Amino acid sequence: MHKSIQRLFTIAGAYKWHMVLCIVLAVFSVTAGIIPYFLVRDFLTQLIAEAPSRIKLYRYACFIGISLSAKSLLFIASTTLSHKAAYRILYHTRMRLAHKLTRLPLGYVLDRDTGVIKKVMENDVEELERFLAHNIPETVSSALVPFAVTVYLFLIDWRMTLALLFCVSFAVLFYLLMMRGSKEKMRRYYDSVDFMNAVVVEYVNGMKEIKTFNQGESSLIRFREAVYAYKKYVLDWFKASWPYMSAYFVLIQSSFVTVLPFGLYLIDRESLSFSTFTLFLLVSLSFAAPLIKLAQFADSITMVATAEQNIYRILSEPELTEGSQTTVPADKEIRFQQVFFSYDGATDVLKDVSFTVKEGSSLAIVGESGGGKSTIAKLLCRFWDVRSGSIQIGGVNIHDFSMDTLMKIVSFVFQDTFLFNISIADNIRIGKQDATNAEIIAAAKAARCHDFIMEKEQGYDTLVGDDGCRLSGGERQRIAIARAILKDAPILVLDEATANIDPDCEEHLQAAISALAKGKTLIVIAHRIRTIIHLNSILVISGGKVIAQETHSALLKDCPTYQSLFSAYKESENWALMTNRGVQC
Repeated sequence: MHKSIQRLFTIAGAYKWHMVLCIVLAVFSVTAGIIPYFLVRDFLTQLIAEAPSRIKLYRYACFIGISLSAKSLLFIASTTLSHKAAYRILYHTRMRLAHKLTRLPLGYVLDRDTGVIKKVMENDVEELERFLAHNIPETVSSALVPFAVTVYLFLIDWRMTLALLFCVSFAVLFYLLMMRGSKEKMRRYYDSVDFMNAVVVEYVNGMKEIKTFNQGESSLIRFREAVYAYKKYVLDWFKASWPYMSAYFVLIQSSFVTVLPFGLYLIDRESLSFSTFTLFLLVSLSFAAPLIKLAQFADSITMVATAEQNIYRILSEPELTEGSQTTVPADKEIRFQQVFFSYDGATDVLKDVSFTVKEGSSLAIVGESGGGKSTIAKLLCRFWDVRSGSIQIGGVNIHDFSMDTLMKIVSFVFQDTFLFNISIADNIRIGKQDATNAEIIAAAKAARCHDFIMEKEQGYDTLVGDDGCRLSGGERQRIAIARAILKDAPILVLDEATANIDPDCEEHLQAAISALAKGKTLIVIAHRIRTIIHLNSILVISGGKVIAQETHSALLKDCPTYQSLFSAYKESENWALMTNRGVQC
């Protein structure tokens, strides 16, 4: 926790003078709130005097009003400054996290529940606001001013000061008992929150499947269990804390109970003046307020520290090392040399993979599901780094390229296309940020999507919805291809881009892909073999190893693995054809 607090102060240091001024204003605000009690003592002393002075009474009343007004104004100024600084820091922290995720291996994001990462970027970052905007200025003032007042009261009358602190000391004891094991409890609390968030995101994202397969009730089981586990843990924690919490809040506000009788006893013995007795009575009524606030901040600091640790855990993840070469090589030949790769660091999914793709030629990669086809494609784009071996473009190891340069060389069309909830034009423009409207339309026409775009009411300004939900699968895929056409990278990787497309739409997609691949080095991951038999060569993968690399006709003649794949494909095509005929009948 101490390291988390140190890092939080380092973050706040970016706005050091803002925070210092916030603290000064907060101290003055709390001080201004204490002054009226001394003024009220003098007011009452003057009021019961034998010849009270109206001028003095009015003066005390004015000073009391000025002090209370100053307290409010200073507090507003302090919180305004602290919140401005806090939300600037929150903005920069979120941007750091977003930028960090782009520099991490893709596996880091894929291996974690979306809800967990979402919680860090939203909830955990927001939790820092409590520390930056409240804890720093208000905790310092809530601790400093009561301490100074206590020292001053000791100088006035140490006996009454001890009476004032009698109940406070027991309140602190109960508070410490309540906070036992808070670090472990907070860790378990955040684990339950992470699990609940992940299940909620999964439940919402899977709503289409839930409705399609009529799983409304059964799908709620996991959702209900996650929410119930969270509720049960929080309630159990609160039940264990409530007795101590209640004792703390009762005792911290009970100073009046000891100050009143003890003060009357001292007055009766003529060892305490009425004005001093009045002062301690008034202070006893307000002494608890900053201490309660201090305890609340101390209680929340564990939550803030845990949130900071979650943020720091992402920011400290090792990044993909980035090379410095910004020059695009003249030759675009792709070469995999003895590549080994493992997702978990233990089991290799690619084993001694070596092959070459000449510039301007085309290569298809086929094999059984889970054999490593998509992994090869994603390694070329450095979504992960190889465990050993090398991948080269134009004789240059892809590790030596800057990421910007590598992304200029390679364009990727995924099987599962993601579209942002922005206009169709802006989704295509992702391929080239400075593209003109004419370039976007030209790319859309080449991708065979201009016609369906113009059929929509708002044309290219149509919002596609979350993940392109307002478009069909084929339309989304053609938008992705238009994006790749606009990018115009010399190397194109298609990862089963037509896998989930119906035959009617596939004709449009194949035409779009042909336009996209013209004059480029092409790598295609495909399960529909008839779409890749015309390519220059086909790489057969099985169990993470290269079995053969030849043309379609050569593989049919000499490669048993490819023969088996082709036979299985023909059977599935015949089955689909018979099914379609049955439907038509």
